[in-house]
Amino acid sequence: MKTIAANLKANHTPQSTLAYLSLLQTELQSLQNAKKHNIIVFPNQASLTDNIYTHFEIGAQNAYPIQNGAFTGEIGQEVLNALKIKHIMLGHSERRQILGENNAKIKEKFEFFMQENMRIMLCIGEDSGVPCVRDFLESQLQHIDLSYPLLTIAYEPIWAIGSGKTPSLEEIANIMQILKDLGVKKALYGGSVNKDNITSICSISDGVLIGGASLCAKNFSQMIALVE
Repeated sequence: MKTIAANLKANHTPQSTLAYLSLLQTELQSLQNAKKHNIIVFPNQASLTDNIYTHFEIGAQNAYPIQNGAFTGEIGQEVLNALKIKHIMLGHSERRQILGENNAKIKEKFEFFMQENMRIMLCIGEDSGVPCVRDFLESQLQHIDLSYPLLTIAYEPIWAIGSGKTPSLEEIANIMQILKDLGVKKALYGGSVNKDNITSICSISDGVLIGGASLCAKNFSQMIALVE
């Protein structure tokens, strides 16, 4: 079983998200191998909807480590519970770089959502020019409890995200081995995943986190069909 996740980022309206999810449900109903995989869709915060679909699950791209309260612009665990959402993404490079989330804040979020028994997808990855990738990734995982059974690590080299460029399969396999050596139990790859490379990438990882190529539900379902 592979994990195949769609990160819709700040794309789609609430209305177009519902249309996307409805079409994806229809597409996956007729796709035999979809039943073999763990499929997750991460809509934007304004488009989060009830986790009621039978062939995939809804996840949150972010939440604040609180049940509820005076945290303008955020959502807390109370909202996730109301929507029956059990998946949350933490540490995406766009939140680290654009919004200034550091390892300490990500650790705080991780510990809170671990206590809530959420299925956590923690994103890590280096930019180009990092002298020692292993040391950099280890620093991002330093205060994370890798024994948490509901944790998945998504490795996304920052230079590959949205660039159309991906590391070689040998390089990805090497990173997957590094993560296993560091104690990671389940590791995905993300960064310019598309129809041409998804099959080979999934053969050397536990799955993929897809960005731009997942924005069309039909395209996303066609990618899922390529994964054995």
